[in-house]
Amino acid sequence: MADPRFREIEDVARDGQSLLALINGDRGWLLYCRAHGDPGFSSRNPEYAGAPDATIEYVFGNGQRDKYPAAWALPVEEIRRALAYFGERRKPPPFITWHNDSDDGTTLPTEV
Repeated sequence: MADPRFREIEDVARDGQSLLALINGDRGWLLYCRAHGDPGFSSRNPEYAGAPDATIEYVFGNGQRDKYPAAWALPVEEIRRALAYFGERRKPPPFITWHNDSDDGTTLPTEV
């Protein structure tokens, strides 16, 4: 039986953009990709005040387990809000702090 704490939710748009959410209990991590194969942009939590080396384990739908920095995790309510925004607008949510994992210099619009 699968552990209900862990979930993977992915929304892929027709143009190839996608938003992936990995959830562990009340925390989650986001990955926005501009197209298939894009290293993408991962979420960061500017409010994080815990240990710099703390990690959170996530489980992908295929059973793969990975740990990511706790500083990348957001409250699950914010994850749901981001998924809803992407689902409606097909754009990366501007209220998320994004890190460009491809290091190609591209930045995403953010709310001010």
